[in-house]
Amino acid sequence: VAAGHGGQVLVADSTVRLLSGVELVDLGPHQLRDLPEPIGVFQVRAPGLGSNFPALRTVARSRGNVRPPTSAFIGREAELEKVTRAVRQSRLVTLTGVGGVGKTRLAVEAARHLSDQFPDGIWLVELAAVSQPDAVPDAVAAVLGITQQPGLTVAESVGQALEGKTQLLVVDNCEHLRDAAAETIDTILARSPAVRVLATSREGLGLDDEHLRAVPSLDVGDGSDSAAVDLFVDRARTVLADFELGHSDEQAAAVEICRRLDGIPLAIELAASRMSSMSVSEVRDRLDQRFRLLVGSRRGLERHQTLRHAVAWSFELLEKPEKDLLQRCSVFAGGFDLAGAVAVAPVERDEIEVLDLLDALVRKSLLTATRKSGRTRYSMLETIRQFAEDQLVDIGTAAVVRTAHAAHFAGREADIEALWDSPHQIEAYEWFGTELPNLRAAFRWAADEKHLDVAAAIAAYASFLGYATENLEPLGWAEEVIPDAAAADHPRLATLNTLASQCWMVGRTNESIRYADAALSAIKSRGYRDTRFGSGAGLLGAGYLASGDPKRSVECYRTCLRTELSPTGVALHTSGLAMALTGFGDIEGAVVAAKIPMVTAEVARNPYVEATALFGY
Repeated sequence: VAAGHGGQVLVADSTVRLLSGVELVDLGPHQLRDLPEPIGVFQVRAPGLGSNFPALRTVARSRGNVRPPTSAFIGREAELEKVTRAVRQSRLVTLTGVGGVGKTRLAVEAARHLSDQFPDGIWLVELAAVSQPDAVPDAVAAVLGITQQPGLTVAESVGQALEGKTQLLVVDNCEHLRDAAAETIDTILARSPAVRVLATSREGLGLDDEHLRAVPSLDVGDGSDSAAVDLFVDRARTVLADFELGHSDEQAAAVEICRRLDGIPLAIELAASRMSSMSVSEVRDRLDQRFRLLVGSRRGLERHQTLRHAVAWSFELLEKPEKDLLQRCSVFAGGFDLAGAVAVAPVERDEIEVLDLLDALVRKSLLTATRKSGRTRYSMLETIRQFAEDQLVDIGTAAVVRTAHAAHFAGREADIEALWDSPHQIEAYEWFGTELPNLRAAFRWAADEKHLDVAAAIAAYASFLGYATENLEPLGWAEEVIPDAAAADHPRLATLNTLASQCWMVGRTNESIRYADAALSAIKSRGYRDTRFGSGAGLLGAGYLASGDPKRSVECYRTCLRTELSPTGVALHTSGLAMALTGFGDIEGAVVAAKIPMVTAEVARNPYVEATALFGY
């Protein structure tokens, strides 16, 4: 009734088959309140009833995360039709081709054209920032907002959650994680029959029933009327609004540029980006000097060399400080902000100097700047990032820069704690979601290089933020660093064990108790030495309670309260104690404990503490 309007008669699809002699208008599937899945809704048409009504007042459903493109889609109309037809016919379609040939853009455009056929949404999963095979299922789950379920792998949990849903997953940049991506996709398709996958990779995934489509370069055969030249002109106008190909010599120069760049869109766009400071003929003349390997027809793997030299050419046009910063920023995964760029830049460059260099790189199309909530975030095309990273390795400074990158994210803890311990706490969670690829890369480097303080800091606060947002991947980081922390009697040993003990959430109860016992032992012998927000305060007794031992949970919280110094920690431990006492059957004691944090100042300004206190109460 709440979905319709006055004078409108609606019928659910389950009722339609019981009716006869009634004219019905199909209004399509709609999500109604209190119902888990959409249902078909029909409108009764009869004399005396209105026929034109506003849209139904039904629950809006997310249609995915694919955003409208910011530039024109040029020269792929025939390929677009073939890809959309292939997706309609096959559950797994993989677009293959060299880097920069336009696989991602074609896949996203195809997905947008198919959106009306997938009522549960189109979802883009970008794997470019994922460096470890084990993290592929986590990356998919994070995009879809799915949490690992007890007794299931992350991929199985995703497949189970998608069962019965009609969705299209666009899994982008699979080539560097081919086997892991294939295994994850295979698991999802096996468990969710209505889901389809459109993947991009430099080679096929090797799965049964996989439909492969090679993405060709843009056509140059029609000369100045070709799609490649159209792309060149369109992208040139983004840096020079009144750009036009004038006389025949300029047209011939543009055709030669596109032809010698093999019609690869990224290379063409890099050439067009120089139109703000060079003429078409000058760009053509530089190709003669810089890209001797481009002369003639090239096929197969040599096309990657073509693209690499296109990127190298653009890179060589930079001033030395610009090159240096681009190389150093290649260590970031998933983008970075100004503070991050300053952290990895040479020490002699201050914030304003770095900002000027970033501005130059944005103008030269080697970085992209996006703005959200008044803040700017920078990113680079993956092919450019890989090229810059190779340069960084070649000059022998990669280790120094990666160490600075890891130290930067370890050092963000205090800033994020201040944000978390405030009414703006949600911004800390949003920061965590944005920077997870960087946190992953920073932890991996610090752990592998035995930078224990850095690895422990990242593992601790990332685990806590992950726990608070139901992203449990960082709990594994805490587990990984515990042996080294134990050997060094590290100050955050109790914290790491506390956070690792939350593995009970995915059914690992025995390991949870083992970590909780270790944390409790450290607290008893050394006191609670870690008062930071990433200490996991209030969580230690949860594993005992989940395992069916509320008595040990009560003892645990009372031990923590004898050593806890932080007011926030006291409030969280007391709330945990109230829950444990409830499980133990001491309702009177639980009520007394639950009232304590309700009158503390921390509850009023910290949403997490307030929620925990209210839950305990």
